[in-house]
Amino acid sequence: MLTEDELKWIRSVLVDDSMKISPSYFYRRKKKMEWLKNKTKVRQELDKLRKEMLKTTPKDLLELKDKSVRESRKIKNFEGIYIIHNRIKDIYYVGQSKRVLDRAYMHFIVNPEAIEGRYNLTVEYNFPEIYFDYNAGNEFIISLIPLIETSFSSLNELEGCAIIAYNSLAPNGYNRVSGNMMDKPIFKNDDYKKAMNLIFNRIKETEGEDFILNLTNQKKRRSYTLNLFTKLRLPRNPNFYLTFLKMLTEYRKYNKK
Repeated sequence: MLTEDELKWIRSVLVDDSMKISPSYFYRRKKKMEWLKNKTKVRQELDKLRKEMLKTTPKDLLELKDKSVRESRKIKNFEGIYIIHNRIKDIYYVGQSKRVLDRAYMHFIVNPEAIEGRYNLTVEYNFPEIYFDYNAGNEFIISLIPLIETSFSSLNELEGCAIIAYNSLAPNGYNRVSGNMMDKPIFKNDDYKKAMNLIFNRIKETEGEDFILNLTNQKKRRSYTLNLFTKLRLPRNPNFYLTFLKMLTEYRKYNKK
């Protein structure tokens, strides 16, 4: 797959820097600061859109999951975010989906007790849960905002900025994480990027695109990557390994058929 000269160069690049801070740490830190800096501007933009775009109740949302109901009401499913507002407690949840009407309603019907890890945190830290508050009689309104109507080009960026803008991270709201900041591989330097692209492109050339697409879950991708790096006798390098996994994941996400 790779020539000995290519492997020699890659090995020289991948000196073990496991004790150093990952470049993704600095990327996340910078991104979080940007989101915090822009939160007032984002809140103003989204508040304006919430007045203009579709709003619904949980009851209507459950009806709109049915395609025939949406068609009868001339309502389209779309890529965007949904902002769930508990009007009694005045707290929020922000979520995203390629098809918001296939996703938003689930928060009102899925009992968090079925998700052990999440529920343990809910109990330990007394975090709020949409499902429990809804069944306790709290009033909710859901705003559905298409990505295309916003100033954002990335769904992850829109969701993350909205979570900050509406202060919806637990315990102040229903979100448990502040959005997906790591939606692309972050390389330590140009040589890392060149080395990774060289390996990745050779995989596509020798194994074919379908091989990568068939690595359908993280367990398969981890197993393949570990075996590949061992076979190539690459130096142990956690940053490179994790970034390569991210590259495989993102490639499949945007190219799956």
